[in-house]
Amino acid sequence: MDLLELKVKIYQRCIEKQKELLENSKAAMDDAQKAANEYGPPKDRYDSFRTQLLRKRDLYAEQYEKALKEYGHLEILNPEIKYNRVDVNTLIITNKQKIYVSIGLGKIDLPEGDFFVVSPLAPIFQSLRGKKIGESITFNGQHIEIVDVV
Repeated sequence: MDLLELKVKIYQRCIEKQKELLENSKAAMDDAQKAANEYGPPKDRYDSFRTQLLRKRDLYAEQYEKALKEYGHLEILNPEIKYNRVDVNTLIITNKQKIYVSIGLGKIDLPEGDFFVVSPLAPIFQSLRGKKIGESITFNGQHIEIVDVV
């Protein structure tokens, strides 16, 4: 499998993971709202249980909004574009690890190996940005050399 096909496969896995995150946070938000509705109005002025349930719903709503925003960022990326320098939407193969720059999803396991999906705000990306194959950096005391970029 060439690197461009691998990048597309990683991108598709990112889309799947983000959709999963959206569904989970939406379900949790709906469950919290349902629980608050079933509980009914506060029993007296010291009854804060319903307020706690609504606060929980609001937290899930924030997670949902964040996941939706990140999904929007993912959708505008085209994984079939090749790059010769490290930038957003690149798959970077280094002597230490394999990194895909899109949104911060963390580690993704594929049969081809482990890949770290990082946000453009990640310090490792900030250090690698603009570098080409063969160039290297020192990051957290480690020598990191760029082996390939797609």
